[in-house]
Amino acid sequence: MPTELVRPVPGAHTHWNYVPSPPRWSIVLRRWAARQTRLDAPAWKLLTPPSTTGQWLLYFMYLPQGQLSPQHRFTLERLAAESARLMIVCACPPDHPVLAELKNHCDALCWKAVKGFDFSAYAIGMTELATHAPDSDVLVFNDSMLGPFAPLTPFIENARWRLSGLSASSLEENHLQSFALIVRQLNAEFLQAVAPVISTEWCYDASGPVILLQETRLARVASHHMSVGAFWYTDGSRHQDLCLNCPEQMLDAGFPLLKRSLYGKFASVFQDPSVMQALLRRLGHPELLGAKA
Repeated sequence: MPTELVRPVPGAHTHWNYVPSPPRWSIVLRRWAARQTRLDAPAWKLLTPPSTTGQWLLYFMYLPQGQLSPQHRFTLERLAAESARLMIVCACPPDHPVLAELKNHCDALCWKAVKGFDFSAYAIGMTELATHAPDSDVLVFNDSMLGPFAPLTPFIENARWRLSGLSASSLEENHLQSFALIVRQLNAEFLQAVAPVISTEWCYDASGPVILLQETRLARVASHHMSVGAFWYTDGSRHQDLCLNCPEQMLDAGFPLLKRSLYGKFASVFQDPSVMQALLRRLGHPELLGAKA
């Protein structure tokens, strides 16, 4: 693996092989309650099917009003420069004109209803890729992240695990952070292995259940069937979340994304807002004022 792709960050481990850790009893109880909120899966429609097995980027865009923000346009421009093909799963009103615009930016496009968080979109996009472009290597990410500020495709090429996270955390339990995941050989066998967590049969429509029952369980469920790991990992001794606690250091270390919540619900909580706005200017990204996470 090229040494320049992943560089060390104080308080973090690099090239981490997943090791399960027991969740606290309070998490177990909260998970039981969260299961009662399961809903039917959102409707979806494949508008432009993926056609070729290879390297793919799967980008989930949440556009409840059907409007592309400067953030989204910046991301689409950066993704156009990637060597991997691009599939977009867009949550927006049905038959919205924004879908016609998005067709010009991607190789495959899928509409989904607004209901359901990112895991419902991941399930849909992965299912369509496994059906139409089986055994592709795929990086999946969502628009809670800004960027990319470095190419994403090299992370696909250098992922040493069947299921990888760009970053991982020990918060709640050891887990891959779900804003960006990489799957090697995405196919029906992979989807069956992770079906307890990623499914087109059901969804959750609140962040709590998604975190408790999907994000923090995915690595443990998958590890029974495949190798799992992350490019960066924090054990909580110095940082709980690398993307929130040390975003500039992570970017300097090669991490390609920046959390939008630093400019929304966590503005002033983890970082100085003026420093974060200056960082966007240096990165050539449109500034965000009061952005929602």
